[in-house]
Amino acid sequence: MKKKNVLKELEKEIKILDSKFKQLMNSDFISFQTVAAHKNVTGVYVIYNHKSEILYIGSTNKFNIRFGTDLKHESTHTLVRKLIQTKDFKDRHQVLEFLKNKCKIKIKQCINKREAEALEHIAIYILKPVFNK
Repeated sequence: MKKKNVLKELEKEIKILDSKFKQLMNSDFISFQTVAAHKNVTGVYVIYNHKSEILYIGSTNKFNIRFGTDLKHESTHTLVRKLIQTKDFKDRHQVLEFLKNKCKIKIKQCINKREAEALEHIAIYILKPVFNK
């Protein structure tokens, strides 16, 4: 592939990710339960605390699994482990209650896992969430 074509393709992909990032940031907040109802949907999620601070950004190819099962177990999700390590929560049950009742979530659907991971990494780089470090 010629250099000029590669640069055009890169510009195209950057525009797509820029648009998706803006859509993610401008989307409405939704509840934990609403996110969990998205079956077999691939995308990026941003978790905010009750003070509207960004806690965590992640991607998944199944929101229903991530928010239905994964976040219920500290062994399967980094955010749960990190929240327990803060000493503000004694176990995964308290973390889950916090996520369900005190947090707000934004999501952006993506066409595939690769696009979701690219959007996730860009969002983490730009927004620097507390628990993605």
